[in-house]
This record gives sequence, structure tokens and C-alpha cells, in this order.
Amino acid sequence: MSALICWPVARATFRTRLRSPGPWLVGFLFTVAGAVRGSRHGAGIETFSGPGTIWFIVLTFALGAAILSDEIESGHAQLVLLRPITRAAWYGGRLAGGCLAMGLFCVIAWLATFSAAVARGDGFDPMRFASLVLALVWGCAWLSVLTCLGAFLPRWTNAGALGLIILAWILLFGIVATLRPAWAGVVETVTRFLGPQDPMIFAEPTKPGRDLGPALYDLVWIFVPWVVGVAILNRRELARRRA
Repeated sequence: MSALICWPVARATFRTRLRSPGPWLVGFLFTVAGAVRGSRHGAGIETFSGPGTIWFIVLTFALGAAILSDEIESGHAQLVLLRPITRAAWYGGRLAGGCLAMGLFCVIAWLATFSAAVARGDGFDPMRFASLVLALVWGCAWLSVLTCLGAFLPRWTNAGALGLIILAWILLFGIVATLRPAWAGVVETVTRFLGPQDPMIFAEPTKPGRDLGPALYDLVWIFVPWVVGVAILNRRELARRRA
């Protein structure tokens, strides 16, 4: 166990996340979406772009929903924290376990896309490895945001709240683009910095350069919500009150 991540908690979280049928169903659809689009010129981003993006995001939400609250509200977290484990290490273990589960599904989908490309007679592009790493950073960033929200929101409402925020902002963007077209560019620029960015532009074969900016920005969205979430959890009363 380290000061930031309790690995026994991470392993337990990994197993718990995989026991639910929901992530497996979404993971299957995610895998199929990538395999259908597998091609030589995709550089591996077929798995995490187009229809695959939708299933990738849904999978992240499925793995991040109630990632803290299910343990807190059941009382299991209180029992675990009676041991010499800090709240920060427990929080890090829950986040790391969710990221490991997401990594498993990403690797399965990535392998399916690669296998489909090979079956069609395409060769191997080393950039596919970069696409997988970028996707993991992107997904971990969103899981970090969900875990941070779970530090103070009950049950699955961390995923629900984040989903509502995203939908509300998309609606706002549509309204602004319709009523004030001149403002659309400003709103679009602001939108890019309101959450983790899609880093697949780095592996996009049609782009002339390699832009690592979004991936580096996603690293910020991994660690900043992590720090904020731990700070919130350290000030939260975990003991359930009796009526």
C-alpha cells in the first residue's frame, strides 16, 4: 500500500466492478463498434472514435457510477478505514480499481479492432499502441471526475449529475449557436476546457502533426479532481447516523 493508492482496495474494486453485468454489456457493444470499423488506416482510433466514442463514454459512466458511495452507504468503507489505511489511500484505491476495469475493457476492444483489421488483410501500425495509451488517459480522466463527484454525492448521482451537466451544456451551446451565432466560437473554445479532451487527434492519420496537448490536459483532469475529491472526503462524516 502506498500513501496515494491502497492496492488491496484497488483489486477489490476491480473485482466488484466486473461482477456487474452492465459494464460487460456495454463493453461488448463497445468492442463490436470498434471491430466493425477496424482498418489499416485507422491507426487504432477506430476503437475510440465514431460510434465507439459513445460506448466508451457510457462504459466510463457505468464503471464510475457510485464508485465511492456504494461502499460508504453500505458501511463497508467505515470498516476498511478502521485498519491503518488513510482516506486518501482508500480513495486512490477505488479510483485505481475503476481505471483497471476500464483498462481491461479497452484492451479487449482494442484487440478486437486490431484482429478485425488483420482479418481484412491490413498490416500492423505501431501507432495503434499510442491510441490505446491515449484512450486510457482519456478514460481515467473522466473516471477521476466521476470519483470526485462521488466524494459528496449519494449513490449513482455522481454519474447522473455529470450526465445532466454535459447535456445542459450541449443544449446551451445549441441555443447560443442558433440565437447568437457570433458567440458560438467563444462558447466552443470555453467548452474545450470544461472537461477532459479527446486526445485521439495525436494518432489521427489525416492530421499533419502530432498534437499531445489534449493528452497532457487530460493528465491534469486525472490529478486535480483526485486532489479535490480527497480533500472533500477528508472533511466528510462517514459514520451513518441513527434515527
